[in-house]
Formats: sequence, C-alpha cells, structure tokens
Amino acid sequence: MSEEVTIGDCRLILGDCREVLPTLPMVDAVIVDPPYSKRCHAGHDSVAGVASSRVLGYSALSPAGVADLAAEYAMLCRGWIVWMTDSELALAVRRALESVGRYAFAPLPFYQPGRSVRLSGDGPCSWTDWIVVARTKAQSKWGTLPGGYVAGPGWNDKARMGGKPTHLMRALVSDYSRPGDLVLDTHMGAGTTGVACALEGRRFIGVENDRDAFDIACERIDNAYRQGQMFPSGPIHKQEQGALI
Repeated sequence: MSEEVTIGDCRLILGDCREVLPTLPMVDAVIVDPPYSKRCHAGHDSVAGVASSRVLGYSALSPAGVADLAAEYAMLCRGWIVWMTDSELALAVRRALESVGRYAFAPLPFYQPGRSVRLSGDGPCSWTDWIVVARTKAQSKWGTLPGGYVAGPGWNDKARMGGKPTHLMRALVSDYSRPGDLVLDTHMGAGTTGVACALEGRRFIGVENDRDAFDIACERIDNAYRQGQMFPSGPIHKQEQGALI
C-alpha cells in the first residue's frame, strides 16, 4: 500500500515504483538515479565502515531490470529521459532506451574530482558517473545542450545527505525540462531532484520505497519551497553550475 504527500507542486509517493508506475499520468521528463550495477554495489559495500560510508540498503540493477524500467519510462514520458548510472550499465541503459524507440546519445560524464579514494591503492579512483539521455523526435529542436558536467565549489552537499549534488540536479532539470513541466523520479532517495524542481519551477512526482529516505525527501523539499519564498532567485545561472563539458 502506497502513501502520498503533496508539498507545493511536488507529489511524493512512498511505495514500490514497480507498483506505482502503472498508476501515474504522462510526464514531460524522467530524471532518475536508479541503483547502479552489481559490481558498483559490491565495491561500495566492501569498504563501507572502513571509509565511514553507508552500506547501500537496496539491490543492484541488472540489465534485465534496466530493460524493464526503460519500457515503463517510454510509456509514461513524452519528453527527455535522463538516466544516471555507472560505467558497467551505461551501454545497457543506452541500448534499452533505443530498443523502446528513443534516440539515445552517448553517455555524458558527471565528474567530481576528489569525491572518493581507492583504499587499496591499486589504481585510479572513480570520480565519474555517467548520464544517458534520450529523446523523442519532438525534442530534436531543443538545440545544443551541455556535453557533461564538472562539479564546482559548493557541490559537496551530498556529503551530508547522500545522493547527487543539488547543483547537478538543478542543472539537469534546467537543461532537460521547461518551467511548468512535470518531472518524474522513480527512485527519489533523499529528494534532490524534487528540491531541484521546486527551485526551478517544475512540477514533480517522486517515488521512494525506503521510509527514512522518504521522510528526509519530504523535509528537504518543504525547505526548498520555503527557501524559494524567502529568496526568489529564479532558475540557476550557468556560472553557478560548475564547468560544462
């Protein structure tokens, strides 16, 4: 049984996205950060505690799971699909989106220097996530969009609340949707995409299966609306987004 909370233009749903998705309306964009690959999760959890990081409380995503999600997103979304993943799954995500009739672009990097350390010291640290974006024919006139994102000063807010940096999500929401659009995130986590939508003037549907994360998301999105009322600064400026590739 799902539970819903409405905050401003954000509809937040506590429940399993596999059960919730068939009940949702059409959306203008999907901007999502689902679980990563089995290899990524195993590497993360093997050093959790040693690095004072949190053991991931959810399962890794398989290529079959990627295909299932891509089919659901294609049925629900009339606009851009923006899917964050790791290097292991990036090609599977691109192929899955192409298989459901979307034009999928080469993965875009999100590069955050210094965000992690390879504790065994046997090779390079992983400072990059990958963003696969796909469109319908209707988005072919949007013009040139950024070729990637590089974290800048002030992007480290995820250290205190988990998930992706707010600046990154504001940039993605701004680049791949328009004011008033309805944005969907099926794996909302701590609600950073919802925060970005609240600050950027988009409507939002977020789905999250974990009660603790859901409660944090509700609080953060409520705070974002309060912040917007106190400091109505409008859309994020490009110079605040760090470097664009």
